[in-house]
Amino acid sequence: MHDATEFLSILKGKEPIIDQVLANPEKYHLQIHFTAVNEQAGRMVLNEYSLYKDKYYYHPASLIKFPLALISLEMFTRFQGQFGISLQTSIESKTCSCDFGTDNYVNHKSKPSLDILYREMLIMSNNDAYNFFYDFVGPTHFNKRMRELNLSNIILRNRFSSGCSGEKAKLHGGISFLKDSTNVRYAIHCQTDSVQNSTQNIYLNEAGAQSYNLASLYSLHQLMKQLFYPTTTQQLSSLKISEANLNYFKQTISSYPKSIPEYHSYPNHYHKYLIPPDLINNNDSSVKIYSKNGNAGGYISDIMYFTDEKNKVNYFLSVSMYNATNKYYYKRRAYYSSPGIDFFRQLSKVLYNYEKKKKIIK
Repeated sequence: MHDATEFLSILKGKEPIIDQVLANPEKYHLQIHFTAVNEQAGRMVLNEYSLYKDKYYYHPASLIKFPLALISLEMFTRFQGQFGISLQTSIESKTCSCDFGTDNYVNHKSKPSLDILYREMLIMSNNDAYNFFYDFVGPTHFNKRMRELNLSNIILRNRFSSGCSGEKAKLHGGISFLKDSTNVRYAIHCQTDSVQNSTQNIYLNEAGAQSYNLASLYSLHQLMKQLFYPTTTQQLSSLKISEANLNYFKQTISSYPKSIPEYHSYPNHYHKYLIPPDLINNNDSSVKIYSKNGNAGGYISDIMYFTDEKNKVNYFLSVSMYNATNKYYYKRRAYYSSPGIDFFRQLSKVLYNYEKKKKIIK
């Protein structure tokens, strides 16, 4: 791990908006994790930089969808072989809890399947799709898997805006994979989740951190790294996902809204906050941006793996900050424009140019 002073020297003095945020990290609840991927003497080396690791609370919001999708794929990988189902197999939702909105969302699609719900959750950050996968996995199993993966500071506790509370909210399941319109190939029956949550080690004085979903940004950064360089994150246990399903996941988080017919008019940068500004309208297939963002309660966040094959630039970047003012709405979603997303984009641009310059010098 490189010294924080060295990292700050890379960032400071390049863009006024970066200097503005770096000058007051407590005000912005700032966290940054940066991993540059370099080749040295024929071997891959990850250069790690970090600022304010888990120091300031942030609301993970939709970032929780990233690990939930992975644990869902673990379960699906197991079901796939046992029951002969696929990502395109028709599904039906009959809530075990009081989350009737999720039933309505799933069952009114012309051809509901895991594939379309994964893509809507990860690309469009759809909260109804998230609630479906909450019912698919359940918090008890999810939190158990996080502990087994040495990621105990990622905790699933609640659905999003479902209007479901009380004892009924502790149930998940009620999902069927359909062989045809009348026959069930496999069903996830109703299950009661334990009220006992994992013991967290961060944000212990924040009430919201102990009642809502929790996600250490550093842990999510490590999880993203494991997907692409598993041998470099030996502190993490292995995910139980088939190679085909893992490739499907990677392809999904690198896709833009236009990959879903209903959302073809949405811009590339709709949920990709860390795209360097010059690449916002990128159509170059040699540039890939694998990411998932969060946006709620004035907090914005994004975790990203960026690859530029032409310039041999590869890096991981995860950022969170508090930015409750200066928000505007696009398609009913709040965006925090200044310094918020402007800071995210300029930060990524500075690091991209820094890495590209290193490759040129070599």
